[in-house]
Amino acid sequence: MAHGQRPASSYIPSVRTSTQAAAPAAPSSPRRSRLRRWLSGFLILLLVVGGAYAGLLWWMTGQLQLAVENWAGRQRLQGMQVDYGPPERGGWPGWAALRLPGLRLARDGVSWQAESVRLSLRPWQPDRLRVEAEGAQQIALKGPPMPLRSTALRADLTLNGTAAPLAGALNGTGLRLGSPSGPIMLDSLQASFDASGATSTAFTARLRGLAVPGAQALGERMEEATAQAVLHGSLGDIGPLTRQLAAWRNAGGRLEVQGMTLRWGAMAASAAATLALDDSLQPSGAGTLRLANPSHTLDALAGAGLVQPRAAGMARQILPLLTRLDAGSSVPVIELPLVLEKQALSAARIPLLRLPPVAWP
Repeated sequence: MAHGQRPASSYIPSVRTSTQAAAPAAPSSPRRSRLRRWLSGFLILLLVVGGAYAGLLWWMTGQLQLAVENWAGRQRLQGMQVDYGPPERGGWPGWAALRLPGLRLARDGVSWQAESVRLSLRPWQPDRLRVEAEGAQQIALKGPPMPLRSTALRADLTLNGTAAPLAGALNGTGLRLGSPSGPIMLDSLQASFDASGATSTAFTARLRGLAVPGAQALGERMEEATAQAVLHGSLGDIGPLTRQLAAWRNAGGRLEVQGMTLRWGAMAASAAATLALDDSLQPSGAGTLRLANPSHTLDALAGAGLVQPRAAGMARQILPLLTRLDAGSSVPVIELPLVLEKQALSAARIPLLRLPPVAWP
């Protein structure tokens, strides 16, 4: 090799193969692929469940509309007028709801009408029906309609698959009725019934803050009234009401008033009684009345003309003999036996009130 010449190998050019020029891309992470598949499956599952839930709500509103139509048909056969506009479905996503615009119920001159009524069910509680009155309302009691407004008026019913509900509760607040003699206002109304007994139905009721127009003997505002009662026996659903009541009476039907309370001005009273129907289908029965501050209450009732002067004079002579001091509050109290017979209410054989006859429809 001559001096200054390089080896032949040094003249071989450097060649980069294709494998050296473009290295293969790294495979995707198995964890990332599993996450994509999981998210896709979850979205598909959500779509399926959401579609099934929407279908369930649509089916429930359809069943609710069918039940309303069947109920209205039965009421019309019994002589009640039931009118409402085209039902509107709604309530999603939490409720299956049906709105009845312009609902009106009327029978024998007594009617109730609401701008709309909303019926609703929760999918997980299909046996609990909520009925809510919406907008302006009207009530007619064999006379011109009277406007009724309320902050809230709602009924919750427990269904058992029959025509009549098993139990229910009515709640109302801020009630105002425009009567011809002036507004009648009620702060709150609570009532309930439970017909789960074999042959009895239990009732409870509570009124608070009742104000009626005109001068009142006991004051302009009743603070509170409560009642607990049990109705023994049941009415049939065939024939006139008077015939049903007579059959109920003949079968031993009665109303057991387990407790009633009234706080109105100077009066604080409680009572218990058992009532039935006499041969003329008028209420009759006996019970016990417990009255606080009896002399003040008697003076107020006599001053308003609710107790006849002769009866008031006799009562004033007897009251001191029967009045005692309550052990807990040292308030004068009296306990008297009550009798309701032939529309006359008497206490300790002293006639107090003459009641108007009940005109059954």
